[in-house]
Amino acid sequence: MALVALAFTACDEVDNADRLTYVEPPEVSRAVLIEDFTGQYCVNCPRATEEIERLVEEYGDTTVIAVAIHSGPFSKSQGAFTPLYTAQGDEYFSHWGLSSQPVGLVDRLFSSYPFDYTDWAGGVNYEVAKKAPVSIMVDAAKQEDTDNCYAEVQVIGLDSALVKGKLQLWLVEDSIDSFQLMPNGSREEHYNHMHVFRAAINGAWGDDISVNHGQVAQKSYNFPMDAAWLPEHCAIVAFVYDEEGVQQVVKSKLKY
Repeated sequence: MALVALAFTACDEVDNADRLTYVEPPEVSRAVLIEDFTGQYCVNCPRATEEIERLVEEYGDTTVIAVAIHSGPFSKSQGAFTPLYTAQGDEYFSHWGLSSQPVGLVDRLFSSYPFDYTDWAGGVNYEVAKKAPVSIMVDAAKQEDTDNCYAEVQVIGLDSALVKGKLQLWLVEDSIDSFQLMPNGSREEHYNHMHVFRAAINGAWGDDISVNHGQVAQKSYNFPMDAAWLPEHCAIVAFVYDEEGVQQVVKSKLKY
């Protein structure tokens, strides 16, 4: 399968003096990001998917937000890439020093020690108890009669101290019908792959962001849609992270 290089560009950057406006911060709940490093040739990866489904059922789909990053050795066979593999996903896999699958990061806690999927519940429970230092709002849509999309993002400071880190936007797609090796060794030809990482909208590691209490930072992006992606199944996952991990995450459906 040919890989298409996507050029994602930020636009309408607003001056610091203009982009920061004091507002009374709303109360928001802490959400948790699970980066699930997976592969279609990974026989145990469906078990990790089941654990994600269990956690979403327990906490809700706005509290536990998972992204399936198809990468690593189980996304290739005899030199060929699987349909859901991305080179960007492989960059993340290598960056975090991963070697096995299924494995994941929970809010990028202790990133040098990635979580086995059996430990994700403990990481989620630890993170949801924290206060959210920022609120993130995303408005994203596919533009009519074109393959272009836009995303408008607002990050509102909730913490008493300055929050300084990176804003990352990813495009994910749900309900992809493709094969998957199963724990019993069989090959399921019509496995339903959910929250699959498709592309990083604003680069592999995002953009600098900083907000004080009650301030609003705004960013705008234009980006192309691959013809193979179904916009009705796509969403934007936006999160703010720093050296201590992911501070808040949201998932917003792509309008079309």
